[in-house]
Amino acid sequence: MYISAFLHRQELFEITVRWLSDALRPDDGLQITRILTYDSFVAWHTALDFVQSLNRRLGNPKALQRPLYRKRDLKDFITAETPPASGRMAELIASYRRMPEFFYVGSPMAGYLFHDREGRALSVCRFKRVKRIAEKASRYAALFMYERVRRQSEAMMRDAGTPLSPEAPLTRDLLAAAERRIILHIRRQGLELPVGPMTIRDVVGAKIVDRGFGPGGLEAAIAAIPRTAVVDREDHRGDYNAVHYNVRLAVDPAPIVAAFEASPHRAVCRRRGLPADGSTADFEAFIDGGAGDLSLDLILTTPDELIESEIGRSMHETRIFHQRQEGTVYGNIPVNIEYIIEYLLAVGLSPVAAVDEIPIKIWGRYLPDTLSYGIRNLYGIPEFSLLDA
Repeated sequence: MYISAFLHRQELFEITVRWLSDALRPDDGLQITRILTYDSFVAWHTALDFVQSLNRRLGNPKALQRPLYRKRDLKDFITAETPPASGRMAELIASYRRMPEFFYVGSPMAGYLFHDREGRALSVCRFKRVKRIAEKASRYAALFMYERVRRQSEAMMRDAGTPLSPEAPLTRDLLAAAERRIILHIRRQGLELPVGPMTIRDVVGAKIVDRGFGPGGLEAAIAAIPRTAVVDREDHRGDYNAVHYNVRLAVDPAPIVAAFEASPHRAVCRRRGLPADGSTADFEAFIDGGAGDLSLDLILTTPDELIESEIGRSMHETRIFHQRQEGTVYGNIPVNIEYIIEYLLAVGLSPVAAVDEIPIKIWGRYLPDTLSYGIRNLYGIPEFSLLDA
């Protein structure tokens, strides 16, 4: 779990890999809490400032801002813009208005919508939810681990003198035996994961709605913002049409510390067990010890494609739903990875800043109840039972 939007991304990655190896250190809980609490504030403040700067440079100096708490807030707004640009858009919007509940409107969301006084969406800035971060980190790790299981299976076939061929796929029993061998290795010697395949670039993201300036205009606006650079660009065509950017932003500590000092976020820090002496010394030290820059996931879309992505052919929630329904041949490893990462994130958001055990091991087998029980314990919520023991 290497989150590119965090200043302390390397430290969080190292803690995650240790937790996957069941190697807990006494100060891990506090460090995870500091990273998730402080880095989230830095990333969110930096992202909002960047998007506001882009809006101004793209000709919208008086963009209005509204919070987004669930997907209905966004879907209702973008389907209210009139008149629809095409028959396809009119059909989609009419379908949405007939039955909005069919379009995942109850999905929680953390973000802001920027719009002009005519009610046209200009940009959206959002922060990925904890469950989705855990799912994505798990999927990346699972893909990497499956390759390791596959190579181990092939090695076991060679050792047994069994010829390898495309016509003779690896059996489920062989994959399970290879996974058990790898699990035993992890239990004895720990787990190693590379940073590259584990990098999550879209924990903080923004969509810019193209109102006539195109990729050239957006890239010129980005280039005009000091200490900001496009690291990567990818053009998507098909069901999902957009230009995708990875943008590196330098972090200026002074305005972020001032914003933190004036923010109600300090009450959140106290609830999570972080220093509450009235100063910002711990937060300032945290920023000074970080990487100095972070990266933002940026998408250039059009008004029509924005609607397609929310209620049309490339609806984000439908893709998530299918991912969750997909069968897997990976075994226990990916499930346990997701549980461990979700528990790690829950520790950082809970009132508990220290834990004495990681309740899930990568080599074990667990029902979802184990995870939910562990998270409820972090919040002091009793186990649900008909028997009051």
